[in-house]
Formats: sequence, C-alpha cells, structure tokens
Amino acid sequence: MVAKRSASEASVEKIEIAALRLFAQKGYANTSLEQVANVAGFTKGAVYYYFKTKESLLLHLIGRISERSIISTAREVRALEGGAIPKLEAFVKLQAQWAATAPDDLVILVLTSLEFQNSDTPVRQAILDYYQVMEELLTDVFTEGKRNGEIHPHVDVSAAVLANIARHDGNMLLWQRSGRDAAVGRVLTSAALHAVRQFGSEVSV
Repeated sequence: MVAKRSASEASVEKIEIAALRLFAQKGYANTSLEQVANVAGFTKGAVYYYFKTKESLLLHLIGRISERSIISTAREVRALEGGAIPKLEAFVKLQAQWAATAPDDLVILVLTSLEFQNSDTPVRQAILDYYQVMEELLTDVFTEGKRNGEIHPHVDVSAAVLANIARHDGNMLLWQRSGRDAAVGRVLTSAALHAVRQFGSEVSV
C-alpha cells in the first residue's frame, strides 16, 4: 500500500511539473491535458486518472503554489518574535526567495489572475483566497505595529496594506520583465525593504 501511494505521488508530481512549465510558457487556455501528458511522459488517460479536468489541475497547482508561497510566508512571519518592521522585512525577503526558487509560480498567478478576472469560477476564487491571506497578514502586522507604537500613528492601515500588495506585485512583474535578472531582483528587494522601514519613521501613507 505504501509503495502504491508513493508511485501515485511521484506521478502527480510529474504532472504538476509538466503543467507548471506549460501553463507558464503557453498560458492555461493554450495548453491541453494531452500536451501536459506528453511532457510528463504519460498517456492522456493517465492524467485524467488524477485530474478529471484541466481546471481541476490548475486549481491543484494554485493550491500548491499558495502553500509554498503566501501560506508558508504567513506562517513564518507570524511565528517571528519581534516587532512589525522586522516582520514586514521578513515578508519581503521570504517572497523574494519564493520568486527566485519558483519563478514559474509567479507567472501562473499573474496569467491566471488576468485570464479569470471576470469569471465567477473556482479558479478566480482561489486567486482571491491567495491574496486574502496576504491582506490579512499585512493588516495584522500593521495593526500590531500601530498598537505597539512602532509604526507612525497617522499611517492608514488599509492604505498601507494596499500599497504593499501593489509594490509586491509590481516588483515581481518588473523582475520577470527583466528576464529574471538576479541583479534587478536584488535592487527591487532592497528598495522594498527600504520602503517598509519607512513606516517606522514619520513617513505616512
């Protein structure tokens, strides 16, 4: 039984890797399950055994991306001892590390956000859930910072959260547009760290 589960997990992982690559390169709409099967080294029927539809495969991928990205980041940031500014810095660094180690994750999130923005589907809800985790984390950190006097009292928490999410996504897109240039990534991360440190001064949003 254990061997069978391991074989299944290995098969699903191969399908995930293939789908991740194809969805990032070609987009969801331009990728078929047959293409995923070919790249994964399986028959189309084998892929259907694990994922009944292409949408269910995309949802599975978004779930995995969420776990290794924002859910993992939120868990680590919330576990940190210390104030709001170190937690905001940790958020920036952890997200930069995720993007550097799994750059196709970011592409899929961006493309999927655009492709499903006007659709009432489980995929759109999965994207909204992803950003809900980010929003709740940043809201809690900024609220804690204001309460503890680390963050200037005039900072509007809602505006600060929105600004940080916008900066996060903008920096990720700039890095992708640079061809994933490591030097550009370092500059953007440094700029983001500088920006969050300003919340501890008299600069308000």
